[in-house]
Amino acid sequence: MEGFDADIRAVNPYYPRMPFNSLAVSRRDFLKRAAALGPAMALAGRSSAVPASAWPPPVGYATISWPEAEFDQALETIASLGFAGVQMLGWVRDANLGAKAAALKQRLEALKLFPAALSCSRLKLDPARADDATAEFRAYAAFLQNLDGQNPGGQGLGGRVLQVMDGGRPELSYSADQVASLGARMTALGRVAREYGLTLGYHPHFGTFGETREGLGRVLAAADPGAVKLIADVAHLQLGGSDPAEVIRTYRDRVVLVHFKDLRRDAAEAARQGRDEARRMKYHFAELGRGVVDFPGVIRALREAPGPYWIIVELDAYEPPAGGAGESARLNREALGRMGLMSPASPVSRMSRISKTSAVG
Repeated sequence: MEGFDADIRAVNPYYPRMPFNSLAVSRRDFLKRAAALGPAMALAGRSSAVPASAWPPPVGYATISWPEAEFDQALETIASLGFAGVQMLGWVRDANLGAKAAALKQRLEALKLFPAALSCSRLKLDPARADDATAEFRAYAAFLQNLDGQNPGGQGLGGRVLQVMDGGRPELSYSADQVASLGARMTALGRVAREYGLTLGYHPHFGTFGETREGLGRVLAAADPGAVKLIADVAHLQLGGSDPAEVIRTYRDRVVLVHFKDLRRDAAEAARQGRDEARRMKYHFAELGRGVVDFPGVIRALREAPGPYWIIVELDAYEPPAGGAGESARLNREALGRMGLMSPASPVSRMSRISKTSAVG
């Protein structure tokens, strides 16, 4: 299997060097998919920093769509649908300390899911307060760490990205000194992430200082581009009034993770009337293709980003269909196939293989 791992990395620099053989497709399936993607890649744009052989990037799914009690089912569903990796919320670290972390790592290995990202949920990086979050951040980093064979104890899941958000408020005004301090603290945390073989990704989020184009631009300008990368959530960006494709193009050298979900038409209309109107809504987002995000434009912009980066379907604040989060995941999987980002074929053989490993961990 390591031979195939090397082969796919040779033609696709987006494919990560995983600490275990976390492969989502067989060699035959990969070659079939590469041949089938020609028309879709042409539609995505010919002028690109990404060669055709390196497209598409790996695609994962976030467990945020499921309740905590259904975490195990979430992993099985994500794996069964053929996703290559997973993003987890910060509570997963708290629930899997010590020996439980090793069991989770084994579970992910069995399901062939790469732990692409972990949300640092407890970090509150408020521009108005210079609190030291280093100790908390190190705890997240130790849980996800990936030292590529330099970690003799074998601790850490072997992941890639630690997600942080700013703790500011969109309605408040922050001074240049306050934003500079926030950028300096993010930069320091980004350097800590490197010690663990990880990357810090800043997620501009609706409801924070970075919800607007001006806010996210000020934060990114204040942080070291080498230490602080960008998690571009296309629906959050659009809800906050930004053009997701423009943000991706402007910061293309810093894109490390892209969150895919759609923005509901009613939420977009409410935000145009005033973002406070949108804040009062229970549901903001929807499955891919069921809202107003211009995904062809987003994909064209991504083709200009040098990478490597992951695409993660991260569906929160949405109205689940009758079949729940699993049904949403299936709908998103089908949409990704239509976009040319995943094989349109049903991963039946993979589902069969996953069912045989369901008792592991």
